Order: sequence, then C-alpha cells, then structure tokens
Amino acid sequence: MQHPFTAPRNFAMVATDLDGTIVPHGQSVSARTRAALQACARAGVRVVFVTGRPPRWLQPVVDATGHTGFAICANGSITLDSAADSVVALRSISNEAAIEVARRLRAAVPDVVFAVETADEIRVESGYEAARGSGRVEGLAPAVAIAGSQREAATLEELLDSEPVIKLVAFSTASTPDGLLAAGREYVTDLVAPTHSSPAIAILEMGPLGVTKATSLAELAQSWGIPAAEVVSFGDMPNDVDMLRWAGTSFAMTGGHADAVSAADHLAPAAADDGVAQVLEYMLAGR
Repeated sequence: MQHPFTAPRNFAMVATDLDGTIVPHGQSVSARTRAALQACARAGVRVVFVTGRPPRWLQPVVDATGHTGFAICANGSITLDSAADSVVALRSISNEAAIEVARRLRAAVPDVVFAVETADEIRVESGYEAARGSGRVEGLAPAVAIAGSQREAATLEELLDSEPVIKLVAFSTASTPDGLLAAGREYVTDLVAPTHSSPAIAILEMGPLGVTKATSLAELAQSWGIPAAEVVSFGDMPNDVDMLRWAGTSFAMTGGHADAVSAADHLAPAAADDGVAQVLEYMLAGR
C-alpha cells in the first residue's frame, strides 16, 4: 500500500472494529492480521476491539486473534476485560424507552420487527427470525449463533424484564440499511443512539442515549491516561463514525460505507487485503 500519512510515533492504543475491518465479511482473521495485532501488544500498544457484536459473539474473534485485552461490545454498551472475563462497564436502555421507540418506529416503518440484546442472549418478537432469514452472515460467528441463547415472544413488551437491555434492534424488509437509519435518526434520537453496521440488510441498532463506540472508548482511554491524540482507530460502517472522528489518527477501510470514509483521516486497504495489518506494520516500523 501507499502511505500518504505521517504515522504518530507515540501512539499508545489501537482501537479496531471487527466485521468488515479485521474480519472480512464471511471470512476469518488472517495470520498476517493476527501477527500485526500481537506485535502491537508486544510493543506496549494497547489493542482494543470495538464492535457492534454482543458479548456472546466475541469469543470466536478472541480465539482467532489471541486477543487478551479489552473489548467494547454492542456499539459501546458493554466494556469487557477479555483476560479477566469480566464486565468493566455496562450501559443500558430503559424498558420505557424501548417501548416508546418501538411505538414511534412502528408508526413510521409499519413492517418493522424488534429484538433486544441483553448481556447473555437475544430476545426476539415472533416473526423476527423468519423475516430476517439468512441475510446477515458474518465471519467467525459462534457455532450456534442464536439457538440456545434466544427467547421469543409475541410482542416487545413481553421480552422486557429486569435484565438490562444493551441493544434494541429493528429489522425491516421494506427498507434499506440507510433508509431505516434515517428513520431512526428522525424519530428516536431523543431516546436512543441509532446506528447500523450491516452493508446489505436493514437492521437498525439502537444503544443507550449518548452511548457510542467513541464515548466508551474515550472513557477507557482516559482510565489509562491515554489521550485521543495517541489513539489509532479503524472502521468501515456508520457505527464506527464517532470513533473514527474521536481518535487522533483514523482509517476507514477501502470499500467501507461512505459515512465512515468521510469521517476518517485516511483510507486503509480493504479488509480482504489485510488493510489493518498493512497500516500497523508500517506504523510499528516507524516507532
């Protein structure tokens, strides 16, 4: 790759998205990417996974990379210490907010169907899986992605109890990914933080109000005394935009969503071409 940028010699943290960034869609993590991430760790650079995935989808990527650091899941709702297998921080959507979001979105997008993510499972309205079908298949999914960790009920209200909701998900067959996100931004931004990470199907991901990948990453970096200027971030979709803008140096992946490309400082090669590894190798060589 060409390197039309100056690598910060004192970068202290790498914050990377997973799917479409270090995990090419439908594939696994390459040996080159694994080696680059581990080289960062050996050099004393903290590597943080920052993903829309719920915690139950994280382990296959941890296994593939040998990651022993921290991970921010569900677009910022949960921060995990992978080495200690512990939850460092959890932020949730109130049941009242979830119900009001559903009411507004149903009025705007009549075919919408909902699911809620907790720390341990996904709970779906009747018809959610049938409507969604097999439209979203990521690389390194758990062997049993949903079966065994799913609860189903006729309505959203029946899915809510005392268990904190870390993500509210809406699916529509009649919308596009960007179209459904536009509806979320128009109708529910006073209740939740809407975004999306799917390049092909209309899934609206909603987290707690004011919570994004960037806010949780900033909190983690501050706890370690690392300023934004010393953070390098990578991403490819709208849910990465705030993180790309926050980090001192940021890279969108070639082929990524236009919003991510616009938000980033630089463009990395595609995930399928080990883009993150190429950038990290270059930056480590300049330290």
